[in-house]
Amino acid sequence: MNDLIIKYAISPKIKFQALLVSIYLLLMSGTIAVLELLKSHYEVLFFVGIIGVIISVALILSVTISQPKPLVILNNETFALNFPGQSLNVNIPWSEVTHMGIGLSYITLVMNDQEVHLDLDVLRYHDLKVLKSRLIEIAESRDIPYNNI
Repeated sequence: MNDLIIKYAISPKIKFQALLVSIYLLLMSGTIAVLELLKSHYEVLFFVGIIGVIISVALILSVTISQPKPLVILNNETFALNFPGQSLNVNIPWSEVTHMGIGLSYITLVMNDQEVHLDLDVLRYHDLKVLKSRLIEIAESRDIPYNNI
């Protein structure tokens, strides 16, 4: 089975377009700022150039560095969740799971006589359906009993 990775970030196509636009803005604004800097007194175009440089650097950083981590990584060995709003960071190996309960927007996993309740309200409806079907596939392939809650 392929890994299921749910990540709510910008698509690579939009990321590429934003990088092109921000690099163009950086070059144009930087050129304007340098040309105005060479003059003996500053005019409005110098400040416009500086503001353009700041905006382009902020756009480059927001498109590259500050993209969120994947929310869900699901494969045959582990089930990893990273929900920043809930401060939920869970990495569960399937070998420890003894029972699974599937609710409308949550999952309950029983591991070594310990019950873990995972709230999945963060996910979109389509992603939630795909995740539940993959969880059922894994439960059936690993002989983990499951039921609807």
